[in-house]
Amino acid sequence: MKDLAFFVFMIFFVSVIFAMPTISDMINNPSTYDGKFLTVQGQAVGSIMRRGDYAWVNMTDGSQTLGFWMPYSLATQIKYTASYNFKGDLLTVEGTFVAMSLKHDGDMEFDVSKIVKIVPGGRIAHKIDLDKVIFLIFLSLIVSLLWILKKRIFSKV
Repeated sequence: MKDLAFFVFMIFFVSVIFAMPTISDMINNPSTYDGKFLTVQGQAVGSIMRRGDYAWVNMTDGSQTLGFWMPYSLATQIKYTASYNFKGDLLTVEGTFVAMSLKHDGDMEFDVSKIVKIVPGGRIAHKIDLDKVIFLIFLSLIVSLLWILKKRIFSKV
């Protein structure tokens, strides 16, 4: 029983020590992570914004979003960014968190040096709710009927 308790403790301890910070962690505690080399995971969102040999890629952890500055050659590896019709690629990146970037007007950013892993996103299939379609047709018929009745009643007056 002692061995099991020790094993569970070690798994917990190792997972806490080596846990990746989230984008929210970095935004909420910038001084803790400023200038540190980190591994971060997030979903690519919006557009890839090319700036010469570099690009901005916004990534989210589902709660907050941060701009990731990377060589354009790395950004070309990203196939999908999240939008209404697409789930963005899930990226694991390495780089340095900068709480106040002097080269980008004091903005917070993450300077990416390497994309470690990409879990591909893809198209989102939007399901049409048949009940809503039937309700819309029914409602349209009622409105049309009321409009016809209104025309007939008020045109006689």
